[in-house]
Amino acid sequence: MRVLGALVALLIGMAAVAAPAVAGEVLKPTVFTPNPFAMTPPPAPLGPRPAAPPSAPHHRPPAVAYPCCAPSGYWAYQWVPTAYTTYVWVPGFVAEDGTMVAGGYQPQVVSGGYYQQVWVGY
Repeated sequence: MRVLGALVALLIGMAAVAAPAVAGEVLKPTVFTPNPFAMTPPPAPLGPRPAAPPSAPHHRPPAVAYPCCAPSGYWAYQWVPTAYTTYVWVPGFVAEDGTMVAGGYQPQVVSGGYYQQVWVGY
């Protein structure tokens, strides 16, 4: 009952504050100024993304190998370079001629990689 009473009081209070428009009165829309610090969303990708390559399971070498059965070779790690594109925010600035250059997202290539375990046989 308390919730119902509070709801009725809230509706009556809102009705008293929001007076109906007088006949013939023109309502003006509210115009907001643009926010110069608002961030724009990153651009959409230009083309379809390639499917991710299947990941091979990483197996650890056996802890014990018998001389009669062990193949000749050893486990090693090989560096696999990778590169991908990401977007970074570049803030706006004032050019030498006094014009304002707007900020936005710019593509940036990030290079990296990982070590892949490989069997080296001899």
